[in-house]
Amino acid sequence: MKSKEETSKPINSGNRPSSLKPEGDWTRIFSYHAMDVEITRAEGIYYYDTDDNRYIDASGGPFAFTLPHGDSRMKQAISDQMDSFTHINPTLASRPQADYCAKVSEVTPSKLNTTYLVSGGSEAVETAMKIARQHHLAKGNTGKYKIISNYGSYHGMTLATQGLSGNPGYDKYFGQMLTKWPHIHQYSDHDKPEGMTREEWAIKCAERLEKMIYFEGPQSVAAYIATPHGCGSDWGVVPPKEYWQEIRRICDHYDVLLIADEVVTGFGRTGKWFAMEHFGVEADIMTTAKGISGCYIPLGAVMVSDEINEPFEAGNAYFVHGFTNGGHPIACAAGSKAIDIYREDNLIENSKKMGEHLFTYKEQLLAHPSVADARGWGLCMTLELVENKESGEYFPSSKGAESIFHSLTLKNGLVFYSTLYGRRREPMFKRGLPLMICPPLSINQEEVDDLIGRLDNTLHEWEAEMGVG
Repeated sequence: MKSKEETSKPINSGNRPSSLKPEGDWTRIFSYHAMDVEITRAEGIYYYDTDDNRYIDASGGPFAFTLPHGDSRMKQAISDQMDSFTHINPTLASRPQADYCAKVSEVTPSKLNTTYLVSGGSEAVETAMKIARQHHLAKGNTGKYKIISNYGSYHGMTLATQGLSGNPGYDKYFGQMLTKWPHIHQYSDHDKPEGMTREEWAIKCAERLEKMIYFEGPQSVAAYIATPHGCGSDWGVVPPKEYWQEIRRICDHYDVLLIADEVVTGFGRTGKWFAMEHFGVEADIMTTAKGISGCYIPLGAVMVSDEINEPFEAGNAYFVHGFTNGGHPIACAAGSKAIDIYREDNLIENSKKMGEHLFTYKEQLLAHPSVADARGWGLCMTLELVENKESGEYFPSSKGAESIFHSLTLKNGLVFYSTLYGRRREPMFKRGLPLMICPPLSINQEEVDDLIGRLDNTLHEWEAEMGVG
């Protein structure tokens, strides 16, 4: 293990990064808001800029880069498919698509054996919504169309998926354009009553779904969609298994489909192939993207259970849907090779092992006056950052705390996803903002130590600059 002096030493020689100035070519990118660090190459868990400064990809891009950057096997698989053909008329049989979907079924939960391919997470969720509706139509349940989700959730950036997300920020811009789906409060340790166990509270939280189904009318509710772990201010909160087991029971009782949004958690991020495996619960429909190809190529997928697939397979129903790049041969080649690499390099097991090592730093991180919580699973740790632990609140937006924080992380050789979007986020009342540590699954123990050392140093600098102590 490196010494604290080594791990906390800044590795970049330039000035402290700041927001990119809208000059020259940068003005041609609509609504661009990056920091002024320009990347020229990436290898393993690292980025390199124009001055060859090195940065640890601390959040795996948008929690998506699960494979090592610059992997020659991925390059070769993509190149080989390009040598054959790059696209195909959808009226013709696509061997890359068939081979890939067959390989996906080898790693998905036992009943999720058929896959619909898309090119990203938003498309995957919107596809799942349509599958749920058309499944109930095929069964003669024509009144079932409503989809329940959680407050504070995120399921995509299309209008349909923004409507699912219980985020008031979207209403400000698109309120009249969004479908007003019903929402419930998710499981949260933050508001657990004193004297109640997590398991008891889990059942109480799950009962919120049953109440919502009752008041909306079971005959009108088609599905419930949620991420396996918490979202919004509770991003990364892992509920007890009893929560999801009770959710599964409620869905079965009311003939409501359970959609697990595993766009972030799928393909090894939590130490298993898919996060719902931790709870012993299988969804009816599962959405995936991001880690499905390690983000080498845009790819997403919706896996459906044998029961959901039955009327479509039998020809009694036809799925009215489609995207130009769904099942793209190059994406299929990349996805197939990604599964090979997960297996060959034991990346799912490494995620579990390195995740356990990452969480040995939990108490060290919690010792910071700006860190109110450290939670998660596998290589998916969330820090809840605050101005004041006693109040639990984040800094006023006027202080520019996130921009300052991310300029310091970059100075210290770390890249976090919220460098791009964090300055526009606003925390929930009396809650902090989540900072996600989700590096590529190939990270080793020495690299974990280095990452945490640099983060620890950054937090000290940030707290000093923001007057927290």
